[in-house]
Amino acid sequence: MSDIYQILNEALTPEKPPKCKCVVRLTTSQWHNADGLHLKRSLTYLKRKCVGFNFLDEDADMTGTDLVFARITNLNKCEDGIYQVVTCNEWSSWETPHIIEDYDYKLVPV
Repeated sequence: MSDIYQILNEALTPEKPPKCKCVVRLTTSQWHNADGLHLKRSLTYLKRKCVGFNFLDEDADMTGTDLVFARITNLNKCEDGIYQVVTCNEWSSWETPHIIEDYDYKLVPV
């Protein structure tokens, strides 16, 4: 009888979501040419360090890189280096408190 309870318990227990980890390298490049002075900041995925679903890449595909860069709260304060991208400022509506509807990103040094 206890086997049936164990099977039912495992079937009814929600599965834990897989761990997702997005690690990036932030680099800043500066150069000049006949057109003027240029500044470029890049976030490059470190594929061997990333685990699971790459939420940053998915958001960039769906909404565009300009909106994703605007949502990184501390991008202008970070120096070049390796960072883990985490979500912050998560917002849920009162109707569905268990579903996250909006969020921002933050770079955390690794």
